Amino acid sequence: MAEESILFTYVIPFVGVLLVAVGIGGAVPGGYAIIQEDITTCDQPTIAVEGAEETQQRFNTTSPDLARFDYAELSDAEQRTFEEALTDPVGEARINGSFPNAPAFRNGSLVSYEGDEHYVTVVSENPCYVTPALQFPLGVFAIVFGAVGIATPPIYRKLIELEERASFT
Repeated sequence: MAEESILFTYVIPFVGVLLVAVGIGGAVPGGYAIIQEDITTCDQPTIAVEGAEETQQRFNTTSPDLARFDYAELSDAEQRTFEEALTDPVGEARINGSFPNAPAFRNGSLVSYEGDEHYVTVVSENPCYVTPALQFPLGVFAIVFGAVGIATPPIYRKLIELEERASFT
C-alpha cells in the first residue's frame, strides 16, 4: 500500500471535526429561533399583581407617582391576565394578546379592582431569541461539510486501494 498522505489522513478529518463542532454551535440556536414561537411563549410578558393588603402596606406612607387604571380601562387580554395573576399563588401570569398599557405596567401601576387597589408591574419581558437568518442553514452546511471531511481517510484509502489494483492489472 502506498504511503498515506498526512493531509488526507490527519488534517482534513481534524478540520472536519472543527466544522461539525462549529456547525452544531450554529445550527442548534438557529433551529431553536425558527421554532421557538411554536413551542414557547416568547414575546408574552409576565406581570405580577400584588394583593390589596400588600399594595396598601407598600404604599402606606407614600403616595406614589404611578399610572392609575380602573379595571374596565384595561384591554381584554390585560383583564384576563390580571384576574389570573390574582388567583395565582405566586401572583404572576403571562399576557397573551393586546397589551396597550405595557409602558405604564413596566414602570409599575395601580389598578382599581372591586374597590381595592393592586400594584401591577411587568416582571419578565420573555423576549424571543433572535439569530441571523442564515445561521441555521450555514450551521447545517458546516455539519455536512465537516462529516465529509471526517470521512476523507476511509475514502482516500479506498481510492489508493483501487489505484493499486488498477496498476497491477
